[in-house]
Formats: sequence, structure tokens, C-alpha cells
Amino acid sequence: MLFTLEALQAKHGDSLLLHYGKPNAPKLIVIDGGPAGVYKASLRPRLAELKESRSPDAPLSIRMLMVSHLDDDHVNGVLAFLDDLVEKKDNNEELPYDIITVWNNTFDDIVGNDSQELIKALSAAIDSHNSGNAASLDIPMSRSGTALAASVTQGRDVRNNATVLSLGMNDPFNGLVATPAKGKKTITLGDGLKFTVLGPVKERVEKLQEEWNEVLKKKGLATDKNGKSLAAAFVDESVFNLSSIVVLAEAGKKRMLLTGDSRGDDVMNAMKSSGLMKSGKIHVDLLKLPHHGSDRNVATEFFRSITADHYVVSADGRFGNPEISTLQMISEARGKDKFTIHLTNREKRLDTFFAAEKKKGKKYSVAYRDPKQLSLWVDLGDDALED
Repeated sequence: MLFTLEALQAKHGDSLLLHYGKPNAPKLIVIDGGPAGVYKASLRPRLAELKESRSPDAPLSIRMLMVSHLDDDHVNGVLAFLDDLVEKKDNNEELPYDIITVWNNTFDDIVGNDSQELIKALSAAIDSHNSGNAASLDIPMSRSGTALAASVTQGRDVRNNATVLSLGMNDPFNGLVATPAKGKKTITLGDGLKFTVLGPVKERVEKLQEEWNEVLKKKGLATDKNGKSLAAAFVDESVFNLSSIVVLAEAGKKRMLLTGDSRGDDVMNAMKSSGLMKSGKIHVDLLKLPHHGSDRNVATEFFRSITADHYVVSADGRFGNPEISTLQMISEARGKDKFTIHLTNREKRLDTFFAAEKKKGKKYSVAYRDPKQLSLWVDLGDDALED
């Protein structure tokens, strides 16, 4: 049986395809679409290949289209994909893909319906980010904060397109795709696949909404300089770290942990509260590194607590990702263990680091995407599902 993660060339972002089910009737889930340009260069041609090989005479079924995170380097390609489908529908063309459901937590889901006030407060920052300029001097936002703010409308457009296409939204959740603070939320998707949702945590999002309501009470939020600063800090310190959908995908005895841009401590806490860890540890077959291998999202303890046979990194060196310090954390946590690190793009600095690691006696392997190919594959084997 089939259980494979395909990581597309997504530049500094994420665009993943999850293949599962019987080899003669494979199923597909699309997770993220990368930043601008990735849909046209990678995702669209790869989906076309899959349609031609799997369903040349009928729409190709996509069990789920997931936006794991609000930032542009995840949602941009998803929106471009749906824009394509909406255009075909408007032209009365047959749609080439049959998407069953979309998972997408919009900004409204995260901070509540009053998020329109936040959009007004951050309008200058959003305009500056979209034009490629620095954020307005009276709105002291980080790059990540302005990127998230700029993605607010993209998330809404994804939802609007899904409505136009009559796609299920966040099924079977009633609103936000989230997990309870205690226990776990497991969704059976059919054909032997199930998702355990590990983030965001519903109670933390509710607290976030309460905090935002307090911010709204500040006098002159939408126009006052201080109000804009408060809104900026709110985005930087809270929303950006809480918005990722994190899932543990399981097929038979095989498990993949797909982390989006989540924080490592949040993932560990969710694992513990879900009862998935034994003696503070869990082993998965595949771990997709959070936030493209940034060291701001993980610590060595994360890699000691959550070990894997395969580590997948989607990055191209932009913003320093994957960071050498993150790779050092994995190396330190795993010692002389055997495992494989898979990277979507090759860099000289990575080659230098891994060569030094080999001289130290490290036993892990490194695999890069072939630059002539659209993606790299990590196949968990024909025994992933039981007949």
C-alpha cells in the first residue's frame, strides 16, 4: 500500500503532496502551495502529471486541500490553484480536479469577527509589505508580522473561492480546525488514512480572541499611532505563532508529523496532552521540520522528544533556512543514530556542514531533490497499510 510524502520545489515555502491508499487507486491530499511563482512552476505541472496518469478521462479527486498556515509562502499557491478553477468554472469548462474539502483557518477564525478592525489598523503595514518597502515607521512590525498581515486577504479569498466552487470547508469541524487542550481530535479520511490534529489548540485560540477584544477597547485603535503599535505587537507575538494546522498522519503502522510553521514547544505540549508520548518521547517515521528549518521554532529538546527516520526540510536558503544550528540540534539529539535528512534545495554551506558531520563519525544520510525534478519523494513503503 501507498504512503508517501512528496515535497515540491517550493522555494522558501511549503508545497506538499500526500499520496496514500492502494497503488492501483492512489489517493491525494495537497498541503500548501508555496509563495508566488510556485504554483505555476511546480504545483500546477505536477498536478497535471498526476491527472494524466491517474485520471485522464475524469476529474482527479483530491481528498483535501489544506492551508497549514496563513503566511504567503504557504497560501499563495493554494489561492492561485483555486483562482484557476474559478476561472474555468466561469468559462463553463469542465474542472480537472474534484476537491472534497478545504482546510483553511482564516484570520477571522483565529481572532474572531472583529479582525476587520485589525486589518484597518495594519493597512499601512500591509501596503508597505506588498510594495516591497519597509513597514511604516509608526507601525513597528517584524518582517514575519507584516507578511502575516499581508496574507489576511489571501486566506479570506481562499474561503471565498471554496464557496464559489461549492467545496466543503473545514469538514468535519464546525468552524476552526483545532484540537482541544486535553485529549485529541482524530479524523478518519478513508482508505486507511487518519489525521490527528495537534494544532492550533482551541482553548489557546479562544484566549487569543479575548486578548484581541481587549486590544480593540484601546481608544482610537484604527487611527491612533499607539493603537497601530498595539495591533502590530499582537500579530507578532501571538497570531503568527498560533495559526499553523499541525497533523499526525497515520496509515497502518506508519506515521508522518506535518508541522507547518508551528512552534516546537506547542507541538510537544500537544503530543503530551493527546497521550501520544510515552515517557516523554515519540518516534515517527517522518517529521516535516517546522518553519523551513528555522532555529526560532525548535530546540534540541524537541528533537530528543520527537525522533524520526526521515526529516524533510522545504527551504532554499532565504532567511537563512534551513539554519545550520537547527541541523546541529538534530545531530546532537540523535548522536550516532541512523536516519535521513531530505532537503528540497542544495547549498554549499549545507554540503560543508554535512561533510564535517561525516568526519565526526555521524551515521545519518542526506538526500537532496534532483534539480531536474519538480519534487523529492519519501516513500514509507508498501507495508504502510495492511491489506
